[in-house]
Amino acid sequence: MKTIILLNNFARLILVGVIVISITGSAKGQNAGDTTKSTPQIPRQGTGFFTGGNAIVKRIAASPEINSGVANVTFPAGVRTIWHAHAGGQIIVVVSGTAWYQEKGKPKQVIPQGEAVVCPPGVMHWHGATLDAPMSHTVATPNLDKGGVTAGSAVSDQEYKALK
Repeated sequence: MKTIILLNNFARLILVGVIVISITGSAKGQNAGDTTKSTPQIPRQGTGFFTGGNAIVKRIAASPEINSGVANVTFPAGVRTIWHAHAGGQIIVVVSGTAWYQEKGKPKQVIPQGEAVVCPPGVMHWHGATLDAPMSHTVATPNLDKGGVTAGSAVSDQEYKALK
């Protein structure tokens, strides 16, 4: 259990650093007048990357110096991603509610508010809200130079509910 807590604290520390660098820019090549802007909130339809409804995605503009993407995603109850993998891995920090997270071939994990999970590079997984409550998480997707997202199939309602 201590290993998980240390990993979660380490993941949070990394994510906070990525967010701070993304927002403030690095000292190299940034002027005092430069600002990093986040993109507007974008509702994503369930027919694409999300299943079970819409999610709200707010991305923080990427900074080439840190080679990482950062976003906050808000999921209504019952909404989840499709099966997918990130070539460079992903760090997920739950900021409100409780998340469900599952790697292909492994049992579902319950990730409470304030906890984090690190998904290794290239591992198919999904994450989202529980059946009965909304959830919001902040994600960092490092190592963008290794490639993008590999999309898999939707997590069906039957598959999702069976995981309860």
